[in-house]
Amino acid sequence: MDRTERIYNVSQTQLSVARFYGGFKFNGADYHYDAESDTLTRMDVWNARIASSKEDGEKDAKAEREKWTKAQQSFAAF
Repeated sequence: MDRTERIYNVSQTQLSVARFYGGFKFNGADYHYDAESDTLTRMDVWNARIASSKEDGEKDAKAEREKWTKAQQSFAAF
């Protein structure tokens, strides 16, 4: 069975009850409600997106630490 990845404009449909529960199960798949975009996203897709944003955040934090360390070392030269 093909399960939809995202359902848009949830607040305008019969699925709006998902807004109050944070998600729901539809056609055998769990969905997460995102209030900012008013969408329901299948949980496996949602979890992959969260994991990818964590990895990106860790990369950004490492780059920021390296930049800060270089700046501190340049001040130590004075």
